[in-house]
Amino acid sequence: MKSVSVVIPTYNGKALLEKNLPPLQAAAALHSFPVEIIVVDDASSDDTVLFLHERFPSVTILVNATNRGFAETMNRGIDAARHEVVLALNNDILVQDDLFAKALTRFTDPSVFSVTPNMVDPRRGESQSITRITAGVCWFQTRFLQPHDLPSLEGDIPLFFGSGGGSFYDREKLRLLGGFDLIYHPFYVEDMDLAYRAWKAGWKCLLEPGTTVFHETSSTILSIHRRRKIKFIGDRNRTLFLWLNITDAALILRYFLALPFSLLYDVVTFRKYKFVGFFRALAYLPRIPALRKRRREYFRVSDRDVLRLIS
Repeated sequence: MKSVSVVIPTYNGKALLEKNLPPLQAAAALHSFPVEIIVVDDASSDDTVLFLHERFPSVTILVNATNRGFAETMNRGIDAARHEVVLALNNDILVQDDLFAKALTRFTDPSVFSVTPNMVDPRRGESQSITRITAGVCWFQTRFLQPHDLPSLEGDIPLFFGSGGGSFYDREKLRLLGGFDLIYHPFYVEDMDLAYRAWKAGWKCLLEPGTTVFHETSSTILSIHRRRKIKFIGDRNRTLFLWLNITDAALILRYFLALPFSLLYDVVTFRKYKFVGFFRALAYLPRIPALRKRRREYFRVSDRDVLRLIS
C-alpha cells in the first residue's frame, strides 16, 4: 500500500471545507499508511485560512499571495507533497470511508499514472468519471459513460482523463510531466492535458469503480465566473490542447485542411463559443513550438494508439 499526500486547492471555500474535511480526515485515519492533507489557499478574501488554523490544526496550509488559478495552485501543493501518491481533491468533493484502499491497490502496476474513483453528481445520480473521447474533423468531444454502459467493471478501465478534482496520481510520474500546465490558466482542460501526456508517455489512467465520491459540479467556478466566460475559456483551452499534443502528421494535415470550413460552420450555426475560443487561442501561438518540443521528449506512444484506447 502507498502513502498519500492530499492536495486541496481552495478559494473562498470555508463552508465547503467545513463540510468535506472531516469525512476526509476520517477516511485518512482508517488508512494504515501515512496520509498528509495540504490545503492551498488561492488568496481567499474570506477567513478560510484563519478557520483552517483554528479548526484543522493538523492540516498543512499554504497561502498564495495573489490569486493564481487552478494549475499553479495545485502545482504548489504537489511540490510540497512528501508521499508516494498525490490525491488532487477539490474542496467540493465529499469522500467515503473506503476512499484509499481499492484505488491505491492499482498502483502496484508500475505503468499506472492515475486512478480516479467513481465520481457521482449527487443531484443527478450520474457518474462524472468514465470519460471517453469522440474525435471530430477539427475538434473533439468528451463523452461520459455510466457504469452500466461498460461491458465489465473488472480489470483495467481506461479513461480519456481522470478529473483533476478527484484523482490519485503517481507523484514521481506527475513531477516528470511537470504537473498541470499553466498555459490553461485560470481553469479547465488542465487535467485532460495532463492525462493525455501521460498516455503518450506510455502510462495508464484508470477508473476505480469500487470507490465512490460525490461532487457537485463546478460549484466554486460557477460562484465566481459567468457561464459565458467559462465557455469561452473552455473552448480556447480545447484548441490549445490540440495544438500542444497532436503529433500524428495525418491528423495535423486533416485539422488544417478542415479548419476554414469548421470555422465557417461555427459562424453560420451561431456556435460562437468555439469560434471565439479559437481566436483567443491565437494569442498563445508563439508559446506553442517550445512547449511541443519539450513534450515530444517523453512522448512514446502515437496519437492513433492512444485514441484506440480511449475512444
